[in-house]
Amino acid sequence: MSRWWVVSYDIVDDGRRQRIAGMLEAYGRRVQWSVFECHLASEDREVLQSRLHAEMDLETDSIRWYPLCGWCRDRVIGQGTGGLSEAPSYFVI
Repeated sequence: MSRWWVVSYDIVDDGRRQRIAGMLEAYGRRVQWSVFECHLASEDREVLQSRLHAEMDLETDSIRWYPLCGWCRDRVIGQGTGGLSEAPSYFVI
C-alpha cells in the first residue's frame, strides 16, 4: 500500500543536510527548503527511513514524518509558489 507523506527535517551540518536532501529528492518533491512531499509504498518508506537514520546525527538532527490520508491530501491548501505534488502516473511492481 502506498500513501502520501510530508517529510521535514532540521539538519545541523551542511554536508549531511545536502546528502539527506538528495536522498529525499530521489523519493519525492521538495515543496519548501526542508519539506518534501513523498508518495511512498510501505517498503520504500522503510528503506528511506533506514537510509536517513543511518545518515543523521541523532544528537543534533531531526526528521519528521507526517502521513496524509486521502481526505487530508485533497484538502491541502497552498499559498504562494509551487503546486501540489502529483501522484505517480504508474507504479512498478
